[in-house]
Amino acid sequence: MIGSLLSAARYERVLRLLDQERKVILAGPLTALKALVERREALMAELLAEDRPLPEAFLAALKARAERNSRLILASIAGVKAAEAALERLAAAQDRLRTYSAEGAPVEVARAQVTRDTRA
Repeated sequence: MIGSLLSAARYERVLRLLDQERKVILAGPLTALKALVERREALMAELLAEDRPLPEAFLAALKARAERNSRLILASIAGVKAAEAALERLAAAQDRLRTYSAEGAPVEVARAQVTRDTRA
């Protein structure tokens, strides 16, 4: 009886840690994620070390929350990559100007290098 209550409490702690991981993924700081994951993994190792099977309800909740967090992490990675690509485009466009000639053809104008000798 007491063993099952302790196991139920551990199930809840694992699920709470997954919820805390979600909050960290959404709000940061992401450096806090490592400690949460380590605590969750340690609890899961304890649960798996027991000789009794894990309840189906716990497994379903665990899977749903883990998949949710996985989607959030993948979305975060995609957002970082998109921001990085946008910054690269801005840096590349910083040194040139695209305009049009009198005939209407596009013309790339390179930024003039400014040195001490050429300043007004």
